[in-house]
Amino acid sequence: MNEKLFFDIHCHAMNLSHPNMLAFIKRLPWRLLGLVGIPILSFLITLLGKKVINRLLNLLSVMENDVGDIFLIMEFYLKNGGLIEHDALIENDVLTIDYTDYNAIVLTPLLIDFAFKKIKSETYYRIPPEKPIIPQTVDVFNGIRKYYSCELRESSPGKYEILKREGRAIFEIYPFLGLNTQHYDLDAVEGMLQKYFGRYTGSHTALKENLGKFRGDIESLGSNFFAGIKVYPPIGYDPWPERDDEQLAKVTSLYECCCAKKIPITAHCSEVGFNLDKKNVKTYTSPFTWEKVLNQEAYRDLKLNLAHFGEQRNFLLMFHNHKWQHKIVELIEKYPNVYTDFSYRAFHNNYYKSLKEIIGNTDRLSKRILFGTDFMINLLEIDSYNKYLNNFRTTKYITSHEKELFCSTNPERFLFV
Repeated sequence: MNEKLFFDIHCHAMNLSHPNMLAFIKRLPWRLLGLVGIPILSFLITLLGKKVINRLLNLLSVMENDVGDIFLIMEFYLKNGGLIEHDALIENDVLTIDYTDYNAIVLTPLLIDFAFKKIKSETYYRIPPEKPIIPQTVDVFNGIRKYYSCELRESSPGKYEILKREGRAIFEIYPFLGLNTQHYDLDAVEGMLQKYFGRYTGSHTALKENLGKFRGDIESLGSNFFAGIKVYPPIGYDPWPERDDEQLAKVTSLYECCCAKKIPITAHCSEVGFNLDKKNVKTYTSPFTWEKVLNQEAYRDLKLNLAHFGEQRNFLLMFHNHKWQHKIVELIEKYPNVYTDFSYRAFHNNYYKSLKEIIGNTDRLSKRILFGTDFMINLLEIDSYNKYLNNFRTTKYITSHEKELFCSTNPERFLFV
């Protein structure tokens, strides 16, 4: 069968053991809350109400599972729907969008290197969790292996069981390695790049051959298991530490490897996120900082996805600033392999209206935009993976041709060599 692939180029496969929750909680403005006390909390609870609490419970109902079960749950609801009538999107193992049939959905779970060593605590148990990337990596690849051997079925009304897979797997799952070069010395960075990308080819065939073949230990991983690299500036990754020769050597090693082998990089590029490095977060995350990288002649061909289309929100996250978005458009116009995705953006149909206004008749821009969901994090603002995908599937603001570019043609070009 000649498969037509649908791509979700920006999603996550994490459970509650992966994020550094201690660091995140310490970033909350507890002193500010202490000044205003209980009344402001009461006001927020009244204002936000049951809907927000249900969103949090919905997110936890996914993140409480192991990674393999998360993939199985996603597939089950795509095939069977949930609480909404006609919510199922997969019929006879096919996803149809504007008369185009997609036979498989490519997921690229983005691992995040959550280690954050600047935590100070006044609690009794004050040795901070290190959150190394290895356990998360093992969990994700064990989850992929489980997904290909099992499936979730409703054995009787309201009773669900994970059983040996009989149906065809809908997903192809190609993770991105989470890497924060600040956590390692130069030898370690180069060693990781050699281990996971030394014989990287970037071909769909090579990646697909390794699906589900993880043997359970990190040493069994090698080239063509990871499809790319994820960097996350809000927790301390500086894309261009020009005043620190030691740190600069590590990022240049990364970019040289990625340029030579055409390895894609996805970088968080939004003011909304898991922001831990309060002092530097805006500078590190900004597309203006990435412009310094791309301005280097050696890296102008870097295959880079500036995720979330540079989202900025001001004043309690309610009002938008488009400065970063305009800069990303400028970078796309100037550099041959710069892309962006609209993960954690397209919660309503009006987003696609604004996206169409940005694209206009610019052919170059429409060929660099990627569909992404930011699942499961997007459950903070939407009910389901199905709904986010269906918003894209049904919008009339972008054409059928543009939809195919965003969800298939462009991400295939970005992901595979």
